[in-house]
Amino acid sequence: MKYTPGWQPTPVDWASTRGRILLAASQLFAARGYFGTSTRDIADAVSIRQPSLFHHFTAKQEIFRTLVELDLGPSIDRVRQRLAEESTWAEKLHLTVACDVREILAQPFDARGLYQDAVLAMPEFDEERRGIDLFHDLVETLIRSGTDAGEFVDFEASFVLRAANGVMFETLREQGGPAGRMRVQRPLQAADFVLRAVMVDPTDLPRIRAVTENRLVKGVLPAGR
Repeated sequence: MKYTPGWQPTPVDWASTRGRILLAASQLFAARGYFGTSTRDIADAVSIRQPSLFHHFTAKQEIFRTLVELDLGPSIDRVRQRLAEESTWAEKLHLTVACDVREILAQPFDARGLYQDAVLAMPEFDEERRGIDLFHDLVETLIRSGTDAGEFVDFEASFVLRAANGVMFETLREQGGPAGRMRVQRPLQAADFVLRAVMVDPTDLPRIRAVTENRLVKGVLPAGR
């Protein structure tokens, strides 16, 4: 079942026709929205015939669903890893934000058009809505746990989550999508910005930043290594 512990989306060869369809669709969804994009538009962008597109995807919904899976699945898995490891709650939140920002800026497809409420309200995207709700629940659990432990100020967890998401998508908008120039310090800067807003003791931020930076360089090894 999707979004259960250990689940990961099927890897994509981005140079393949299937991969190029996903890349083109993500750009069109970001520019025109889901409802403003047709399968013919996507096929034209890839320079293939529409029947050839249907050899790889049965419908536009499947293309959209696949892109959400590719973005959301790894994010859920990363938060689960943070919750399970031995580290402070501030370290968990900082690394979560930094990893999510780094991935959304570095991944080859454009995620800006994937989280539109009107699209996700459609019944064919029930699993995606549940996956998004799960991601929100996991991050809010992290935030509430940090508050209960005295590391974070007492603030509504859902608002902190929305603020963190806003910061993440602003970094992608600033970059201009995956084709833009990546500002390599943005993941750490975004994580600093979010964590500084909720920390009881902001003087600990430089240490936490160093921990995150070290783990990012090493490929996010388990805490303590």
